[in-house]
This record gives sequence, C-alpha cells and structure tokens, in this order.
Amino acid sequence: MDSLIDIETGNIDWDAIKKLSEDCSVENKIKKFKCKKCNVYFFSKNYNGKFPLCIKHRNIHKESK
Repeated sequence: MDSLIDIETGNIDWDAIKKLSEDCSVENKIKKFKCKKCNVYFFSKNYNGKFPLCIKHRNIHKESK
C-alpha cells in the first residue's frame, strides 16, 4: 500500500484517505418498525424479530412476566 503522506514533499493523498473512509461501512443500520399494539413507528438497530413492539409496550410485556 502506498503511503498516504509523501515524506519528501509533505503532500497528503486526500483522495486515498477519502476512499478509505468510504470503504468503512456501518453494519448496524437503523431500521424503521411499526409497533404491533399501537401502530406507532419506532427505530431500532438491534431488532430482528417478527413482532415489533415500541418501548412503551416492550416494558409492559417485561413487567407482566
């Protein structure tokens, strides 16, 4: 890999730096869900199930156990 900074001239290869930052992608994209109980939309990056519940209804579900 070429150096990002030319030591002799001190020039910085900004195009290579931009390309490196574009190559880094975030795996956990935030997704939009609709609560099955109240039909309110909410966002989550960790949920993967089939019965999405908003924070209000998730907390009620945990307390009832």
